[in-house]
Amino acid sequence: MPINMTDYKMIYRDQVYNVLQIRIDFLVEEGAAPKPKFIDAVYVDEDGMIKAVSDEAWCFQFVRRKEKAHGDN
Repeated sequence: MPINMTDYKMIYRDQVYNVLQIRIDFLVEEGAAPKPKFIDAVYVDEDGMIKAVSDEAWCFQFVRRKEKAHGDN
């Protein structure tokens, strides 16, 4: 099930992207809490093109976008 991530920026391979959505694959071991193993992300690249990437979860970082204050453009 995809997760809407439009309120976040994605950092992947030392680049910052506008992320649209992600899907997380979890590693489930008996008796342990599920851990994110792989992430599939749909994002907008530096040329404005929509792209997709799939990699191990540790390769990604997500940062919430800052909200604009009243009166900011």
